[in-house]
Amino acid sequence: MIRPEELIALRAGGQSRSLAPLELPSSLGAAYDVAAATLGLLGSEPAGWKLGGTTPATRRTFATDDVYFGALLADEIWDSTLGTEPPVPPVLRGEAEIALRLAVDIRCDQSEAALESSDTELFDAWAPAIEAPYSCVREVAELGLRALLMDRCAAGALYLGAPRSNADDPAMEHALEIVVDGVGVAQGTAPASLLMTPMEAARRFLSVAAQQGVSVRQGQWISTGGITACVALPLGKPIQLTLGGQQIFNLIA
Repeated sequence: MIRPEELIALRAGGQSRSLAPLELPSSLGAAYDVAAATLGLLGSEPAGWKLGGTTPATRRTFATDDVYFGALLADEIWDSTLGTEPPVPPVLRGEAEIALRLAVDIRCDQSEAALESSDTELFDAWAPAIEAPYSCVREVAELGLRALLMDRCAAGALYLGAPRSNADDPAMEHALEIVVDGVGVAQGTAPASLLMTPMEAARRFLSVAAQQGVSVRQGQWISTGGITACVALPLGKPIQLTLGGQQIFNLIA
C-alpha cells in the first residue's frame, strides 16, 4: 500500500503518479486512515472539509450511495475578504459550491446528540465558494473511492466569498456562476444540482465523520459539493464567482 509519506512528497513536489490496485488501502476506513496519517505527519489540523457524494455524478463516478469527505488545510483555504494571495493547485480547475461554517466543536462521540440541534446552532455562517480539486493520484476516478479518500478527497483549494450570517438564507438557492475573463463558463443552482440541501449535506457529513472517528471544530468550513460543473480555470486571467448575478469575488491565480 502507498505510504502517507509518499503522498506528502508527491503533493509537495506538485507531482502525481499512477497506482496499481494493490497499492490502494484495503477498505474505505483504511483510506480515511491514510488521509489522517498524512495530516499527523504534517502536524496539521484541518481548517475545513470538502464533501463528495452529494451529486448524482459523484455517486456514479465513485460507486457510492453516501457522502464522503476530505480535510482541507489552512493554507488551502482563501478568504476573499483578507486580500491575501490565493493558493494555486498544480492543476487549476474548479466548481462553485456552498460552504457552511461550524458554530460549535463536536467530538465524534457527541455527533448524535449534536445533530438534534437546529441549523443555526450548528452553523453560524455560509459562503458562496469555488472548490478546486487536485489529486496526486492519476486516474483517480478509474481507481475508485479508496484512491480518492486516501488523498483527502482530492483537496486542492477552497476560495471563499465573504461569510453571510443567516444560515437559513434562501439566497443559497440562487444561481452560482463561474465567470472567466468576462465569460460565464459554468452555472448551476443547489436545488437542481445537489441530491440534498447544503445544510442536509453538512449534517450528513457530521454523521459520516463520526463513524470514522473524526471530530470537528468551531470555525471549520464544510464545502458541500459541486453546484456547477468542474471546469478548467486559466492562470493570469480574472476568475469571478457570482451569486444571483451579483459578484461575490474576483481572483487572479
